[in-house]
Amino acid sequence: MDWRPPKEHIIVSADDHVMEPVHLWEDRMPARYKDWAPKLWRDDAGYHLEVEGRSFDSPGFNSQLIEGREGIHDPALRLADMDGDLVDISIAFPQRGLALFYIRDADKLMATVDVYNQWFAEWCGQFDGRVIGVGILPTILRPEATREYLQRLKSLGFKAIMLPSYPRGIQYNSQEAEQIFDAIEESGLPLSFHVGEAGEQSTGHGALLTYITAQLQSFRKLWCTLVFSGILERHPDLKVIFTEGGASWAASALYDADNVYRAYETETRPKLARLPSFYWRQNCYATFMDDPTAYREVDRIGADKIMWSVDYPHPEGTLGYGRRVLKEIYDTVSEADARKIVGQNAVDVWGLQETADRILAARGVEVGKV
Repeated sequence: MDWRPPKEHIIVSADDHVMEPVHLWEDRMPARYKDWAPKLWRDDAGYHLEVEGRSFDSPGFNSQLIEGREGIHDPALRLADMDGDLVDISIAFPQRGLALFYIRDADKLMATVDVYNQWFAEWCGQFDGRVIGVGILPTILRPEATREYLQRLKSLGFKAIMLPSYPRGIQYNSQEAEQIFDAIEESGLPLSFHVGEAGEQSTGHGALLTYITAQLQSFRKLWCTLVFSGILERHPDLKVIFTEGGASWAASALYDADNVYRAYETETRPKLARLPSFYWRQNCYATFMDDPTAYREVDRIGADKIMWSVDYPHPEGTLGYGRRVLKEIYDTVSEADARKIVGQNAVDVWGLQETADRILAARGVEVGKV
């Protein structure tokens, strides 16, 4: 397909993945944790991860299907793949690092995640701003350390951070967790939640595809928790991005949440100053890969609230046919809305305008007149 978007439009994939190097934690963990360090290795069946003796393999599943493309770890091949899908800037998440939230010891979690963040900052430094790493915030077991660790993430150069969507044994609507959101809002760093960090194993007939499909509509509960607990109302400047769960779920969730609030307002604690849908517009964003319902419902969800992604290099993403999906977006919504959805929203959320301007200038666009 020869189609291209207008040259003055920046294309951002708002959700991609990077494979951590084998033996990362064994090589880099502090001496006191060397014997305990998570183990990551690769063989003919793909990558394998063990954390605290637990295997994160899915029985009978060759991980090469989702992790075998060499660009997942090779910078030159990754850039070639980005260019092939017209991607100017990539927002990059962990691959196996998502499983680190399985760790239940606060000291070990902090140390393990810190190894990852240090390595990831170094790795992203090779791309002249074209790959933006999402740092992991490891303070769910130690909320009082959040403010200090956010400064560390900033010192490493991170513009984006993430927390687990559904951490085991942690309630985001608890009084203790409030200080996490206080510190994140104060930092100005956008907060991402990503599907799949729970490390669930797929077993039995149809389990793998059931798990993957369910993940593509997994954020309704989390969004409701953030809204109905008043977290978003108390933190109006907090930016929250729901990642890899599609965006079409938001259309029905906003409608249902408003109706439920009206029906049960007398029983609601805390009371909200506005209807739930207001807090979507104030705080929230969602990424999608190939989700026609989302951009056909753009008037309900908001063109400035959704962001396209490749989900590189996962099979359920758009690698190899991203250009077709981009064209479908431009064919479905106005050019002004398409520009937001395919890149400008991400540029604005993560503060990437300087990099975007440099890319545009390199292809002959007069910056400032876009």
